[in-house]
Amino acid sequence: MRTDDVDYEVGGGRVMGERQVRLVMTSREVSISAESGNEVLRYAGICVVHVEDGKPVEQTWVPLGASPTSADDEALIATWRAALQWRQACA
Repeated sequence: MRTDDVDYEVGGGRVMGERQVRLVMTSREVSISAESGNEVLRYAGICVVHVEDGKPVEQTWVPLGASPTSADDEALIATWRAALQWRQACA
């Protein structure tokens, strides 16, 4: 997975036991066999990262197409909402 320099964090500071949620623009590459040799397909997406005590503990990758659909938006919103609920459960 390649991570670009786009990172959004909810919950600041470095307090022990604190949970944070980060949104990171990423892309994933998949190598497939083709008649002309191996080809690499690249998919853009957003990785929702759960961070506890400054360390990633879980991540969910949500594909982000060139022309996102309502279903794409809803998948991201549901993932983001679950991550925020996880973060709030610590408070």
